[in-house]
Amino acid sequence: MTDDRTQVGLSHDLLDAAPVAILTMELRGTILAHNAPTARWLGDDEGLIGSNLVDLLTPASRLLYETQVVPRLVETGHVRALTLEVRTRSGEKRPMLVNANLRQRDTPTPVVHIAAFDATARVEFEQELVQTRREAAVAHRALSLLQEATSRLALAGGSDDLGEILADSAGTALQARWTEVRLQENTGGDAVGAATLRRWGQAPPSVGVAPDEAFSSDTLICRDLTEIAAEKPQRAAALTKDGVEALLVVPIMRERQDGRTVLGDIRCWFGRPRTLGSEEVETLHALAAQAERVLDHLRLQDRLRHIALHDALTGLPNRMLFQDRLAETLAHSGTREEPCAVLFIDLDGFKQINDARGHGVGDEVLRTVSTRLRNACRQSDVVARLGGDEFLILLEDMTLEDARCLAERVRAAVRMPLDGPASGMPLSASVGVLGWNPRDGVRAPSAAEFIAAADALMYEVKRDGKDGVLARGWSA
Repeated sequence: MTDDRTQVGLSHDLLDAAPVAILTMELRGTILAHNAPTARWLGDDEGLIGSNLVDLLTPASRLLYETQVVPRLVETGHVRALTLEVRTRSGEKRPMLVNANLRQRDTPTPVVHIAAFDATARVEFEQELVQTRREAAVAHRALSLLQEATSRLALAGGSDDLGEILADSAGTALQARWTEVRLQENTGGDAVGAATLRRWGQAPPSVGVAPDEAFSSDTLICRDLTEIAAEKPQRAAALTKDGVEALLVVPIMRERQDGRTVLGDIRCWFGRPRTLGSEEVETLHALAAQAERVLDHLRLQDRLRHIALHDALTGLPNRMLFQDRLAETLAHSGTREEPCAVLFIDLDGFKQINDARGHGVGDEVLRTVSTRLRNACRQSDVVARLGGDEFLILLEDMTLEDARCLAERVRAAVRMPLDGPASGMPLSASVGVLGWNPRDGVRAPSAAEFIAAADALMYEVKRDGKDGVLARGWSA
């Protein structure tokens, strides 16, 4: 028969060698007995017996023990797989996975037996899992927002649609307090048109009244007030007064083999400090990249539209665009009861220049005449080329007499001596001037009727010897 003392020694050896903390305590927490790992884990090789385990718990775990563990032990007699965090004698926090049984029989007072495992690795894994899920949720949200933005941008019918969609998508994705999109837009309709700055969204009050900042090809990240002060010392005080505590600016760029061009930017301001990590920055860069592609598409459409409605040689509106503008002017004139007029111009002597000096010289003469006609007219007047050596001018809110005077100025401009290869060649103009005043009680003409009637007047000038002006009012 095995000696009982040997069995007791063996039992103590097994308890001390076990990779778990085993202890016995009263229900209120006083430790009655424990094995060696318990002391090692809690950093106290001596003195645990008689101390209170509850006092070693962190505040959150103490609240959990008192409000949930004790009632559950009393009610069911056991607790399984519960994580409690203890603070060791050195101050280190250590999570422990606890299994506990309440023994009320054969003892004068209830006794709790606890087996606790070091849960550090498990807690780290759970935290990593939570972080991974959080990052996955953020990535999914960002992807969903980008997909939605892509779908909306694909339907953008112009710069206004693009700007509004970008501002809304960027503000939603980054949960910014203010979001503004700026674009440098070509307003001339062609490659050399004038550029103007346009804005969509909303900026902080001080930004709205401050001079426009130049575009930059660099991304600007300011995560707090200190970084704002370092990056924008001139505006830091005003931004702080607005309630701005962080900002992010991402350029919208076109990258080609010949270099990079900044087309605009997306600017976000935040009412609190932000980490502004790679996810937020990459989301804004993705929106900017989509914006660049949409801008290229829209500008290609504008270019094609411009080509379809303008004369390739002179850049002037063609017959189609002129007729549309004339129809609008006739409708507006009828509504406002304001007069309007059309000048039909045919060049005299142009054929002789073409025949004598060649078509290349003839083309240069047509460009010169186009410039002279534009310079002779008001900025609001529409100068168009029908083809060959025929031109049209639309004069809105102008009486017939004033239109006749303008026609004489146009004729004088055309007669000015030519320079270059066409030097010495005579050039003049036959001009038919047709006016319509709604107050005369005559019905409104159609655009085609108006052009045809002005053309007929020009031919009368031709028949009468050319180089002249004939003005007449529209008659149905």
